[in-house]
Amino acid sequence: MKTWYPEADLVVQHAKIYTVAITVEEVVAGKTDFPIIEDGGVAAKDGKIIAVGTAADVESLIGEHTEVIDATGQIMTPGFVECHMHAKWTGEQLLNLDFKGVTSRQAILDAIAEKAATAAPGEWIEGDGYNELIWEDSQELITRRDLDEVCPNNPCFLLHMTVHTVAANSLALEAVGYTKDTPQPEGAEIGHYDDGELNGMLYENGALQPMLAAKPALTDEEHIESLVLIGKKLNSFGITSAIDANLNYKQLHIYNEAKKQGKLSYRANLMFYLDPQFGSFEDQMRRIEEMPCVTGFGDDMLKLNGCKVTLDGIPPAFTAAFKRWDYKLRPGFYGDTIYSQEEIDKLVCKATELGWQFGIHTIGDLSEDRALHAFQEANKIRDIRPLRHYLIHYVLPCEDQWPIMRELGIGVCMQPTIVGTMGESAVFHDDQAMINQAAGLMFKNHILVGGSSDSPVVSPDPIMGMYYAITRHDEVTGGTISNGDDAKVTPIQALIMWTKNSAFFSHDDDKMGSVEVGNFADMVLFDDDFIAGPVENYRTTTVAKTILGGKVVYER
Repeated sequence: MKTWYPEADLVVQHAKIYTVAITVEEVVAGKTDFPIIEDGGVAAKDGKIIAVGTAADVESLIGEHTEVIDATGQIMTPGFVECHMHAKWTGEQLLNLDFKGVTSRQAILDAIAEKAATAAPGEWIEGDGYNELIWEDSQELITRRDLDEVCPNNPCFLLHMTVHTVAANSLALEAVGYTKDTPQPEGAEIGHYDDGELNGMLYENGALQPMLAAKPALTDEEHIESLVLIGKKLNSFGITSAIDANLNYKQLHIYNEAKKQGKLSYRANLMFYLDPQFGSFEDQMRRIEEMPCVTGFGDDMLKLNGCKVTLDGIPPAFTAAFKRWDYKLRPGFYGDTIYSQEEIDKLVCKATELGWQFGIHTIGDLSEDRALHAFQEANKIRDIRPLRHYLIHYVLPCEDQWPIMRELGIGVCMQPTIVGTMGESAVFHDDQAMINQAAGLMFKNHILVGGSSDSPVVSPDPIMGMYYAITRHDEVTGGTISNGDDAKVTPIQALIMWTKNSAFFSHDDDKMGSVEVGNFADMVLFDDDFIAGPVENYRTTTVAKTILGGKVVYER
């Protein structure tokens, strides 16, 4: 039996504390100031914060069994909260070739060739994170014939950084059973060359999920290891809580097993995925009703967060659904949503009736309109504000949508790093690019906006996410993606995005996202005050320590 002692388990002294002691209601109303404590101190007991004040204020709570951290010269923030990512998937990708940030088409082909030279015949080769928009030697897509040349004896595919596109070689296509005569999947596309032969390009889940499923499945041990790997990565970025989207039954089970084995190092909030890859619209309605538990089931380390639907695709693949604009690179084409208005209405209404929170992936403005219409229909069944339905991405904020969002309490999860690094301005009209995930517009118009990454699309590093939200800097062009200063946020607003605001989406803003008595003792220490210093300091800042529930889980 563990012996209990009256003193604090942990005391951190002499840090400058950015408490973020503010409510989401105050943030939405326009308030962004909160106490910042110089020479601060925090005491934790049994995983919770029991005192916050000056270093002298918490001195009396130090005892024989207290761990004391001298944070002189450091700053403290709340543990960061990631409100939209694919943590399990990111962990799995840590086992594959990593092409994130690679700026050469040829370098990718060379890496695949090198891997194939040492791989056993028939062994699957996967590379993740490529982005043709940043290639400097050529932006011609890598297709089946390119991959066949460098990898003739192994099934091979590349997963795009957006996670909406796959490029595969012939052996991988054969393993799935794809031929030039395979019918197009619902809401997806199997690509072809001009001569009608398969080009290896697969767009959206209906086409690419069979490819991912054809690769030999991970063992349960490998599944658990993927959660250990992503936990270490998230902790190194100061992340103590994350909403993990797009999960199926198997992945939910793996999470539970990892928790039982004590291998979760972040608070995991799970989103049950409703998508055509799991069957028809009718199948999704059935899956909602068959789930034995709903939003909120679980505990402080692992709980069911809500349902998630991908309503449209992405602009580079021409699968996002537009209404107010056509496609810049395909004039006269607007795209469409994966589910019809009637279908998304029924899905959201059924989930609402059962008590689910609902998050919807919306990239194009047509998908945004349809998602909001579904939320309005659901609100006729019950008040949806307590459920906290929300939009994921909200790439094109449209002014006529904001009254609906304010009325229903609809928040948005944005990913500024995507805007700053992905090069999508090239596929947008100028007025689209200017408002692309403009977090500043959300603050100015009283709509709650949380910070996230959509990892593995981009790095989950919150500090870099804050940098791109503050600067709207475009790494591809070297310029600024901005509509004046309205699209930008301040450093304090950026911090709020990745703490208090993001905690809203997991219904945890009353117990995390701020350094306050009674909250989880989740905190991050940094050597530099990047928040008060020059904005370029964000680019070089790294975490010194991450504390989860009063215990250090990462130390640089």
